[in-house]
Amino acid sequence: MLTYSPQNATVPVPTEKPWVLLLLCFIWLWPGIIGHDPWKPDEPYVMAVVEGMLRSGNWLLPTIQGVPYLESPPLYYWVAAGLARLFSPWLLPAHDAARLATPLFMALGLTLAGMTGRDLIGRRHGRSVVMILIGCLGLIVTGHQMTPMVATFTGFAAAFYALSLTLRSPGLAGAILGAGSAALFLSASLLEVMLVWAVVIFLPAFTAWRNKRYAITVFMALLVALPVALIWPLELARGYPALFRLWWEHHALGPLDGFGKVSLFHGFGYYTFNTIWFAWPAWPLAAWTLYRNRKYELPMLQLPLMFFAVVLIMLTLSERKSMDYAMPLLLPLALLAAVELDNLRRGAAAFLNWFGLMAFGVFGLLIWAGWAAMNYGWPERLAGRAQYFSPYYVPHVSVLAAVFAVLATITWIWAVTRSHLRGRQAITNWAAGLTLCWGLALSLWLPWLDAAKSYRPVVESMRRALPAVVADNTQCIATERQNMVARISWHYYAGIDLVAYPAGESSPCDYLLLMRSRSEGLAEPGWALLWQGSRPREKYELFGLFRRSAH
Repeated sequence: MLTYSPQNATVPVPTEKPWVLLLLCFIWLWPGIIGHDPWKPDEPYVMAVVEGMLRSGNWLLPTIQGVPYLESPPLYYWVAAGLARLFSPWLLPAHDAARLATPLFMALGLTLAGMTGRDLIGRRHGRSVVMILIGCLGLIVTGHQMTPMVATFTGFAAAFYALSLTLRSPGLAGAILGAGSAALFLSASLLEVMLVWAVVIFLPAFTAWRNKRYAITVFMALLVALPVALIWPLELARGYPALFRLWWEHHALGPLDGFGKVSLFHGFGYYTFNTIWFAWPAWPLAAWTLYRNRKYELPMLQLPLMFFAVVLIMLTLSERKSMDYAMPLLLPLALLAAVELDNLRRGAAAFLNWFGLMAFGVFGLLIWAGWAAMNYGWPERLAGRAQYFSPYYVPHVSVLAAVFAVLATITWIWAVTRSHLRGRQAITNWAAGLTLCWGLALSLWLPWLDAAKSYRPVVESMRRALPAVVADNTQCIATERQNMVARISWHYYAGIDLVAYPAGESSPCDYLLLMRSRSEGLAEPGWALLWQGSRPREKYELFGLFRRSAH
């Protein structure tokens, strides 16, 4: 048996209703999914790939305006494009319909993580794993973005669950492990698949996995994973051999680049420092578990520790600095955190609850105050800051969003005033508080945030400044080839196809759109500046429209 019997037999039976926790998870999935334009860093690029697939009908090769885009394999793009075709334009805008892929993948990933907790630790512990995950600060942002990383998270969750299931149902475990490996390869890179299979190879060092059933799991996983995962690269190699070589040499290893040149090591301490907030509150609860179980002889400790160690090695080797790559760390940390959650000392549980109550209470009040300021001009000083950070915002009050926010706030206040608090209730209150603040921000503040983060107001501002001959598309506008975000945004919001040319060469058009940082400024010999603009408070992207000076 892999399940765990708590050391403290006096721990009371949890009183949470499963349907309440399911409702909390459902609510967590949705804020920020619908109702805004594509936001950086990933969404404009993902949406451009989705649009390219739908327009061209070529679902094999991810492209942006006909140019191959091989940063990620196509699994997430396929699902997003399918949802966009299904729900747009009759129900949702294309970007909102495509973004539905994110809650779909996240719901599956959280379900698999919860099943891992139930399988390894025991009944009712799966819900603890899920509560800890949705309470992690690092999952809240990426888990609501249109990005292939959510499909990668789901692939890791599937592999994690499969390895916990192997001793109970090796055939099913093998099928899930194979599907998870294929999902990782088709959403991330070979490196993530290698990480999972490093865990698979090393797990038989522990006696619980050193048996015939484990061998059956591995064989079944290979049987499922290889044909599914190899379809895309083989078809890419057959149809686009040069692009396959490009992918193999520069993208096949994800955060380590490719086999042409493996890039190693980032600035020291980046992941160590940022994991402190990214994995809060999972990591202190995991540390409590390890303190309580110092022999590490139980499978429920061995699997997450092995998984954690392998992912940590990848992060150490990676040249890239992005906390998105640390998302898989949350799975083993959440599982470890759940093991001794019911045995958490009452003082620690009370502190976690008090800290969450104070933090989320303050943030909730600030969100309500900010909403009042941006729409009604009071408090006056806060209204000025709201205008400063989002000058394109036009005050707009959604009655539906306000009613939802009021109900969510009242429900949270009721939830955190419960008595007889223990570890499980404390982490549930924490998850509820984080969900409340995220929900308030992405309902009350959504139009304000969209006006600040979207490129739509910038594009519309430039369009108003265009001479009529350019606005009618009788004259072309050029931009440097690497200015991808402008090429995507101007096409998506205005239907203007910018003509790309290599930096340093002469522009092929009499009108030129440049992007520079504010420190560089906008000055181009032989060109007259017609318009300049940027997103609010943007330091690195200042756009300028030029017309070639008469000779």
